[in-house]
Amino acid sequence: MPSAPVDDPAFAAIKARIVERTGHHYYVDKDDQLFEHVARRMAANGIDTLADYAARLADPNAAAAEWRALESAITINETFFFRFAEQFDVLRRCVLPKLLRERRAKRQLRVWSVGCSTGAEAHSVSILLRDLLGDAVSDWKIGITGTDIDDAAIAAAREARYTSWALRTLGEAERERLFDREGDRWRLKARYRGLARFEHANMMALLDDDAPLQFSEFDIILCRNVLIYFRSDVAKQLVGTLVRRLAPSGLLFIGHAEPNPEFADVARPVLVDGVLAYARLDGPAELPAAAPAPPPSLASLAPPPAAPVKAAPPVSPPPQPAPPPPPTSPPPKPAAAGEVRTALSRGDASQALELAEQEALATPRDPVAHYLAALGALALGDGVRAERGFRSALYLDNGFAMAHYLLGRHLLAHGRDAEGNRALRNAARAAAGMANDVELPEGDGMTAGSLVAAVRATLGGAA
Repeated sequence: MPSAPVDDPAFAAIKARIVERTGHHYYVDKDDQLFEHVARRMAANGIDTLADYAARLADPNAAAAEWRALESAITINETFFFRFAEQFDVLRRCVLPKLLRERRAKRQLRVWSVGCSTGAEAHSVSILLRDLLGDAVSDWKIGITGTDIDDAAIAAAREARYTSWALRTLGEAERERLFDREGDRWRLKARYRGLARFEHANMMALLDDDAPLQFSEFDIILCRNVLIYFRSDVAKQLVGTLVRRLAPSGLLFIGHAEPNPEFADVARPVLVDGVLAYARLDGPAELPAAAPAPPPSLASLAPPPAAPVKAAPPVSPPPQPAPPPPPTSPPPKPAAAGEVRTALSRGDASQALELAEQEALATPRDPVAHYLAALGALALGDGVRAERGFRSALYLDNGFAMAHYLLGRHLLAHGRDAEGNRALRNAARAAAGMANDVELPEGDGMTAGSLVAAVRATLGGAA
């Protein structure tokens, strides 16, 4: 990788303009990586100097096309079908059936996949709706829109051809049911392709209210693992803008690493069968005013609501950690950990905590048992036991990236900034030793690269 000419004012100007246009704070501390993309675009245009390339980006006759090519080059594409399984489970069981009942008269439904990449998310929603409606889908006006800044990704989304890696959450039977094999690729069957359309769009245009009028009145907006690439203040602005693009009773879903207590200033955190979503502040009365959002990354772990949708629980007061247990015995049986995860996924935090603490007592040398106990405690709002669980896990495995990360987010949520920032930096260091596309242990699909980007966005590039 070539070294970036950081002393060249033209490079500094190009970099500043890229971050301003795209919001990709991710590149603030990645000069060499950014320069590699810029150098490729310079070569493609036959341009030798950064000053000349900066002029190309400012040329009214050439800038629009070149900016789209450059934005496509620098965009990070990472997606697969039915990513964040707990959210899709809630969509399948709760949200979509309720919407379909409510919309029976108008027979109209609108979904927006923001930062859709190569389309797996939007097509996943298409599959859910096609399966729920069956042949009656032709009687409905279903609008599933995917938008992305990357033209190449949009073209791929329209083709709907994928590698096996993008289908890795699907069993063989589901893969055969939904896709046709074409050489080394899998193409989504035609009956599922027709519901989604894909367009080029820059999220940053939302902040200037430049988005077309058709980007409004959505029943569901999915913007997952997109906000981690933006500064926290920009992410907050985007969340506020996105919820204003919802229908009055619509819901916004974001990635499990992205919730921020400050989002409650611009959007109403709600729980849908234990999964965190956001609604409009001026939404209908059946979505009651929310208490402070739960600690970040607990979207799928909150206790089950008494009604289909209710306010998120308040966070607990700052905890006082207890010393971790000494290592004395072997790790737990996979079946036991599986029972804990099952309890967490269905929102039974009390049972999850009880099972996890039993395992931690029986197998105190296993960091995962203590980590799962921490998740159960957090879901119950017991910050003292949660911090004790995270620190116990880290005592046993100091390279446990997710334990560092969730501990850091928990501490920040309680105003313990110095400790929280230190824990996040430890998380980034642990993840930085892995390839970007490696899924983190206990990360529910979160990759090493995504965690590092999330930490940098939280710390302003100082990870």
